[in-house]
Parts: sequence; structure tokens; C-alpha cells
Amino acid sequence: MSPTDLTEVLQRRTNSALWAAWADSLGFVTELTDEAGMRRRLAGRALLEPLEWKRRVGGKFGATVNLPAGTYSDDTQLRLAVGRAIRPSGFDAEAFAKVELPIWTSYALGGGRASKAAASHITGPSIPWFGNCFKGWTDAGGNGAAMRVQPHVWAAQDPGRVGPYLLDVISDSVITHGHPRALIGALFHAIAVGYALDRGNVPSVDEWVNLVDELHQFPDAMRGHMELSMWRAAWERDSQASLDEAWKSTVIEVVEMIPAADEFVAAAGPAVQCEDHVRLGQSYEVLIENLGLRAPATRGSGTATVIAAHAIAAAGVNDPLLILRMAIASLGTDTDTIATMAAALLGCVTVSEPPGSIADRDYIVAESHRLARISAGEYGEADHFAYPDLLHWEAPKTQAGAVGLVGGKPAVAGLGVCEDFSPAGSARSFAWSWAKLEFGQTILVKHRSELEELPQVQYPVAQPELRGHDRIEKSAQEPSSVQQEIDFPMTSSALQENYSQRSDRRRPVENQSLNVDAMLDWIRSQGHADQAIGYAVRRIAEIGTTEQMIAFTATLQAEIKNKKISAPR
Repeated sequence: MSPTDLTEVLQRRTNSALWAAWADSLGFVTELTDEAGMRRRLAGRALLEPLEWKRRVGGKFGATVNLPAGTYSDDTQLRLAVGRAIRPSGFDAEAFAKVELPIWTSYALGGGRASKAAASHITGPSIPWFGNCFKGWTDAGGNGAAMRVQPHVWAAQDPGRVGPYLLDVISDSVITHGHPRALIGALFHAIAVGYALDRGNVPSVDEWVNLVDELHQFPDAMRGHMELSMWRAAWERDSQASLDEAWKSTVIEVVEMIPAADEFVAAAGPAVQCEDHVRLGQSYEVLIENLGLRAPATRGSGTATVIAAHAIAAAGVNDPLLILRMAIASLGTDTDTIATMAAALLGCVTVSEPPGSIADRDYIVAESHRLARISAGEYGEADHFAYPDLLHWEAPKTQAGAVGLVGGKPAVAGLGVCEDFSPAGSARSFAWSWAKLEFGQTILVKHRSELEELPQVQYPVAQPELRGHDRIEKSAQEPSSVQQEIDFPMTSSALQENYSQRSDRRRPVENQSLNVDAMLDWIRSQGHADQAIGYAVRRIAEIGTTEQMIAFTATLQAEIKNKKISAPR
């Protein structure tokens, strides 16, 4: 790739990330409040750029804390968590589900019911990422998946074509959401962001029909994916319905929303060009009514909010600031999520960066560069986040238990040691502090008033310096053909075949040793659960020898047979 091409790849992904975080930070101020609440939060100031404000965290009996200008909500928090879990070899669904998601609850600023329920439930040691069947999971159709999937697109080698990265989008989504409404919204948004990255244009409403057509192939593609095929079987079992039929009816639901979006773009586009704020606001109010964006049952819909965000982006290409500020000011809607998805699209085609402060700007830029280098096939040997070994990892039992001491220094379980740890507020026996993690992110984390030493099973792993952000280097260990070039459109069989070629989906770091006895001890501690055995077999296949595999399976076979024989006693 030429330096000019690489510069464009970096710029489009970086601006997409920055605009998305910027819009999230403004929408966070207006989310879940009314006119009186806005007067308290703004104190007479105009909400044109990120600003400092106060918010209660920790519920009714929590603490009121100052949020610096540019503080972002759960949308960007989870987007960064997803990005960390993307390696040159693809998305590490296990690391996201077992480490990132449970720890996120300790620093979440917002978050939907499904995401939080999923994060709590997935901590069970026998629950795989593709079997997170929390209460109500088949009906979880909100936008919590769509809002965080952009990193999959930023890392895709050919985002403008339907490719294997979209199976990663589904894998990511099913960890927290079960209804096709959430999955289809996430896929539609990912395909549209890929279109914008590839062509430098936000897809027009006329082009949406072609994007929607691509959605039909994914139920078949899931059948050919080992984990997703098990997920869909569980979904049909618990919902007592056909996923194919539910998927088809949800795609029809999206198609039926397109005329309302078309009407909005036809009215709002000219209003943006002549800066007619009144006409623009009136046209958006019509769209809000038509899509039910303020109705309690559909306010956070995984399809309606995605359609709204895409309509905003399509109408606002000539003036992103004007149209995003309009969306952010529309109280009663899901302001931060609609705005952040629209901004992720607009950022792909906008040369300038958004105005004002963005929290963790340098880290967001560094991560977007890392993902861009993966996309370009030019990455460093340490270009991934180092997670704890999941064979020994145990997630904290409580939100406040995620913070403790490592060598006398405050640290966040599974993520990192804190370079800075500043008190922000307290209530009862809990406290909240601003924690600057060693890799660059700052989080407002809940913890016990007196920090204790973290258990070793929750220790974070030291991170390679900058993880290759500053130096482009071809790696002999990670093939550059991670995501093959695929013609658009693509059949589900070709999609799955291409995905299966990515054989090193979660390859441990070099020189990582394998202790078969320790692995057998761990399987015993898990009660010889199927998920534990499967994970251990894969680890031996990845980094072990043939002799170790034979010794492991022979011992395991004897133990399982003895267990069955002794069970009736």
C-alpha cells in the first residue's frame, strides 16, 4: 500500500472514531433528561461543543461527580472495549465476553438493560460467549450492539464488500443481544460504515435497498459457523420460534422504515444547506414520530435508531455539526446512540476533526491507527491487547471488586495498572475515582473505600509498549491475508468458507508454555464441563505438541469414564 493510500485509510478511520466519540459526549449530556434537567446540567450554557457537567453515578444513593468536557458514555466505552479485543487474526469473542464486558460494569457510564444483564450473566465459568442465555435474552433487540460494532469495520481489509468481518459483528452482537432486531441493526450499520470507508460517501437512501438485500444471507452463514450455529439452536429452543422467519420479518420491518427516512432526507437535506434550523427540526420531529423514537417500547430499538442515525448522516453530509447538534438536542430520544452512529458515518467522509475536547483523544487516535494498520495488512508484532489467560481468569464477583492493588498500585482487574488514581466522589462504603490506565484510557471506576490486593486470577497483563501504534511493520507470524478479497455481493457459503480460512483466530503470544497437568486440574475444577474441555483442547491444538494432546485426551478419557461409573454411588 502506498503512503498516500495508507494516509487515507488512517484519516477515514480516525475521523470516524473521533466524530463518534464527540457526538457521544454531547448526546450523553442530553440523554434521559428533560428541559428542567438540561437547565441544571448546562447552567445557562449552549451545548455546541463538549463541556464540563455534573451527573449522579451509582443510582439513587450514589455520588454526584464532575464530568470533564468530552466525557463519553457507554457507547464509546464499549466501542473501545470491542476494539481492544480485535487482533490481526480477528475478533477475540472470548476475551471481550469474559474480561471486557464484566469489567465494564465497574466503570459504565450508562448502558442498556440487555448489556448489563449479559455482562452479569456471562461471568459464570461454564457460560460460553455464544451461550449467554440470561433472562429475556431472546427478546433483547436494542441498539447496544449496533452502537459498538464500528471497530470491526475499521479493521476490515475490504470493508466495502460483504466479508468475514460481518460474522465477527454477529459474534460480538450475540454476546449481549438475542433478538434479530439487534443483530440486523448492527449488520446494517456495519455494512453502511464499510460503504462510507470504501467509497468516501455516506450511502443515500436509494442505496439502502441494496444494503438491506445483503442481510438475507446471514441466517444461512450462521449455520456454517460452529459457535453461531449452536447459538441459533439455543435461540430457537428458548424462543420456540424459527430464526429464519424472525429474521425475515425483521428485515421487512427495516424495509418498511425506509420511506419515512426518505421523506426526512428529502426535507432535511435542503434545510441543512440553507441552515434552516426550524425546518430541520420540524422534519426530524416527523421522523421521530414515524419511527417511534420517543415511545417507551421502541425508543432504543436496534432497527429504528439505526435507520434514524443513517437518515441523519445522509441528510447532513454538507454540515455534520448542524445536523448532529439537532439530533443531540432532541430530548426524549436516545440522543447519544443515534448521534454517535450518525457521526461514525459522517466521520468517514469528513476531512476535519470535530471541535472541542474529546476525552482520551490520543488513545482513541492510537487505537484507530492500530485497527487501520490491521486493515491495511501493515501491523507490528505486538499489535494486540494482552489479556489474562482465560484458563486461570476469574471475573470479579461485584462491580466494586474490579479495582484493587497490584504491587501496592491501584489496578483494574484484567485491564491494567493505573498511572493515576484520583478521587471523584463517594457514597456509603463505596467510592468513585478517575483511573488513568497504562494504555491510555481514563475511566470513572467504582471501588471499595479501602482497596485490597487483587487476587492473582484477576491480575492484568503488562502491555507491549503502544502495541505497534507508532511503527508499521509486517509480521511474519500473522498472515496479511486475514480477510480475503470477496466480490460483492457474497453468498453465505462463500462467507463462511472465507471466515473458516482465518485459522489463527486466537493464537497465544509467542513462547507461551503449556502445562497439561495444570490444564487437567482446571478442567476438574470446572466439573469436566463441555465448554472447559473444548477450550482446553483448542489451546493444546494451538500451542501444544502431539504427545501432549495424546497424554491429555488419554487422561481425560479415563477420568470421564471413571466419573460415569462412580456417579450412581
